[in-house]
Amino acid sequence: MIISIIIFLVAIIAAFGMLLYRAWELRTNRMVIEDEKTKFTPELSFRYIETIILYIVKHVVQWIVLSVVKLWFLVITKTKIFLQNKWPKIHNLFKKKECPLADGRKISFVERAIIESKIKIKRVKEKIKEEHEQKIEEVREVVETTETTEVDKIL
Repeated sequence: MIISIIIFLVAIIAAFGMLLYRAWELRTNRMVIEDEKTKFTPELSFRYIETIILYIVKHVVQWIVLSVVKLWFLVITKTKIFLQNKWPKIHNLFKKKECPLADGRKISFVERAIIESKIKIKRVKEKIKEEHEQKIEEVREVVETTETTEVDKIL
């Protein structure tokens, strides 16, 4: 907090110093003010800026959605594992029921997009599951190696 106050005060003093220097230049006629005869014409059009902002917003929204989905699946997998290990009776209550596939009608554009999104989300879910299983296996290996070294020391 103190550092931010110090930085703020230094910035205010620097801005005040620049204004005093500019006023001194004007007072002593060291700087000549020329009138602008040409009108200001922007080099960037509004449409170009709009496309840049839309592109950035698209990537930010995609990043937010994927991050939320990833966190959601992390929480879900950890709760499932916790329930499976600690309370197997409760885990059995939440098993999925199989439902038959939809009829063979033509898939619309929106449905196809939803299916593709579900596939991508499933891949993220599988990656998270694999990483979690690898971490569990690494912990088991570390525990097994420490147990064997203790037994070797005793012998």
